[in-house]
Amino acid sequence: MKMTAVIDQTGALDLDVEGHKTHADYSTVTEARRSVMTTATSLAADATTSVELHIEDPAGARTVLVQADGAVVEQAATTTPDEQQTLTPEAAPAMLAVPEPRPAPAAPTEPVTESPAPKTAVAVLEPDTDAETDTAQAPADVVQQAPVAAPAEKDEVTTVEVLPTRRSSMPSFVDRPDTASPAQLGMRGLLNHVGMKLAPSADELDQRKDEKTVSQHWAGPRTITVLNPKGGAGKTPTVICLSAVFARLGGSGVLAWDNNNSLGSLGWRTYDAGHEATVVDLLGQTDYFMTAGARTGDLASYVHHQPADQYDVLRSDDRSGAKARHEVTGAEVHRLYAVAAKYYRLIVKDSGNTERGDNWEAMISHTDQVVIPVKSVDDAAEGASRILSALRAGDEHAQALADRAVVIVLGCTPAHGKAKLDALAESFRPFVKAVATVPYDPSLVEGRIRFSAMLPRTRRAWLRAAALIAEEL
Repeated sequence: MKMTAVIDQTGALDLDVEGHKTHADYSTVTEARRSVMTTATSLAADATTSVELHIEDPAGARTVLVQADGAVVEQAATTTPDEQQTLTPEAAPAMLAVPEPRPAPAAPTEPVTESPAPKTAVAVLEPDTDAETDTAQAPADVVQQAPVAAPAEKDEVTTVEVLPTRRSSMPSFVDRPDTASPAQLGMRGLLNHVGMKLAPSADELDQRKDEKTVSQHWAGPRTITVLNPKGGAGKTPTVICLSAVFARLGGSGVLAWDNNNSLGSLGWRTYDAGHEATVVDLLGQTDYFMTAGARTGDLASYVHHQPADQYDVLRSDDRSGAKARHEVTGAEVHRLYAVAAKYYRLIVKDSGNTERGDNWEAMISHTDQVVIPVKSVDDAAEGASRILSALRAGDEHAQALADRAVVIVLGCTPAHGKAKLDALAESFRPFVKAVATVPYDPSLVEGRIRFSAMLPRTRRAWLRAAALIAEEL
């Protein structure tokens, strides 16, 4: 696996991991280096293989090999394998800073007379553990040889490198791979509860990996939009289940937003918070919530918190009868998004049943990832195909969303088993980034949806789908 990192003097980082490019801004070059090493170490551990890391920054360029066990080996072109330097992960970020070349010591002005038994002065360089040093230039785990001034007798001077310090050679007792943790699930987990120490199965390790992927936080808010113009295609259950997975594992901060102008059902299938506020009520307070004096707790009067699943719901306008329903405009979508992005780390939008109008275009402009639910019936699949075509006919941003889209195939009857779902998934796989399948579950058919009420296999399928989405965020 190859990884390239370019850091400029401001701390801006451009990272390329096997063609997947990302950008992040850090306050210092050193902080950016540490982030690069953390990412490389995690990738090597997860893939159980070495990562070849090439990094360029204001100090120069280096290539290192980050091994699966966390060791970092310098891959300088001028060194042989025997001369390569292995460092701890903590010392690696500092090693990536290329030191300035030291000037050569001045040649002696007088010849030195060789003595039959010359005295030898030995200079031992020991890391100063008490003094504060610039870790970007002089890490404790990297020992550099320095010339020592000749004594008055003009004796021969040599330099000896110190053995690794006790601190640098000791392993970490807490920062271990997740595989070191005993099994917690299935029969192995049950046996471990009665005193055994069995390792986790391959399935449990896969689940731990997905949970880690979903639980991460990003630098800045992210927006997922669930699209399918066909009514009843599974958009609302998809929004609810994804919001629950991300909130349960990532620690709240998730908003499920019903952006449907035609009487969306998100409010019907989730719990109310003791009031009837909708998007219209929040629109009247967007200016206040963008002020410095606005408080997060004030939002409780406008959104509906789901106590068990830990996310909030922003309902669409559900007025009927004499009162005309308010249709949210594109400008209002921008105002609502500004508030949502200020107070939530992740926004999951239910898009409604149309791909026309400035409401829809404004929603797409704020979208980072598109999810397309497809129930296991032909008309839902046709709706998914049409929405992908609509995105690819749009601007560059919309086209990129189509390329990175994740399709979720939902079983809609007990008769539609794994073979039916897999066959439908394969028809979409060549056209999108990833496809997940979720088996039929009666708790998703009608009524309010609670994640804990689903079958274990259904919860696992939603976790896998969320992990595929998180990989693209």
